[in-house]
Amino acid sequence: MRDPAGTDNADMSEESTRPFVVRRQRWETTSFILYAGVVVFALMLLLTLGCVVVAWARDESPRGPLEAVWLSFGGMPLIFAVGLPVLLGVGFVTTAEARRESGDEDVLLMIEDDGVYLGGDRPQRLPWSDVHGICRVERRDVDGDGEETWHAHVVVLRHPDSALPKLSKNWGPSCDWPEGLLAKHLTFEELTAAVHEHAPHVAVTDRGRVLD
Repeated sequence: MRDPAGTDNADMSEESTRPFVVRRQRWETTSFILYAGVVVFALMLLLTLGCVVVAWARDESPRGPLEAVWLSFGGMPLIFAVGLPVLLGVGFVTTAEARRESGDEDVLLMIEDDGVYLGGDRPQRLPWSDVHGICRVERRDVDGDGEETWHAHVVVLRHPDSALPKLSKNWGPSCDWPEGLLAKHLTFEELTAAVHEHAPHVAVTDRGRVLD
């Protein structure tokens, strides 16, 4: 006979090992951009239909209102309306192919029992056996006008502290720190708790600004 308490403990253990996943917000994904494009295109069609219906109701030619709408601003609305369906078609095909190839396209960071997954331009997975630590660093970017900005990154350390290279870009794989107006903001405390839950032996540090 099975112990109810044991069942509860098993459920709690199973729940505690769920991966910690940080995803892009819905409005940051390619799918949302495509849906927004469809809405814009639908509104443009409704506007055209409205102009025609109003003109016919007044027993007038719809040419005048349509030209006023579509040929304004040098014909930009008309150019946009012609090109938008093509862009939407290409976008739908590209998104479908990407989703068929990988289900992780919206994952920015994942901490699980097997290791770490870093999303971004160069997604990769690292087992805990290859991880000597995880840290947060801020790297400097300088634009063409000489104005500098600092951007946070998650870095997976591939070397122990005593053997870390001088440049932080050689410490190990990294990805942008999940934050921003359109993305879920990851706090340092959340990252620390997630790593401690899945790999208590791995240290998580905040190394601040680095001058590479």
